[in-house]
Amino acid sequence: MKSTLLAFILLFFGACSDNATIVTFDTDLKELPCLRLVVFPPNTLIEQSLKELYTFDENCTYELQASQKSGITCNSNQNAPKKALSNFPSGYIRLDIYKNKKPVYSYYKDLTHKATKEDIQKAFFRLKEDMLK
Repeated sequence: MKSTLLAFILLFFGACSDNATIVTFDTDLKELPCLRLVVFPPNTLIEQSLKELYTFDENCTYELQASQKSGITCNSNQNAPKKALSNFPSGYIRLDIYKNKKPVYSYYKDLTHKATKEDIQKAFFRLKEDMLK
């Protein structure tokens, strides 16, 4: 019994999490019919990676906004211990879905490196699992 409980706790808090922040604004929406892609600022790696994973529809009312940022530095003295003792984030990847400029879904993950194709794929697979069943 104790070993089963310990295994469950380790599984629940362990490596299955990707530490991303997920927010679903429209809880009644169970599945999206289509997506239109907007990458801002323009980023060839993000655009090509996402287009390999999904067929986007330019006429769709649901808009996937994809963005990433890297090279972020924080000069606050309050963060000095975190920066010195850990992998302090220097960037992020973000995927947001909107319908008529209203948020539907958001995926956000801090990164300690510039976004890679694998980061983009993981983010989209999570979005797909949540919204494109």
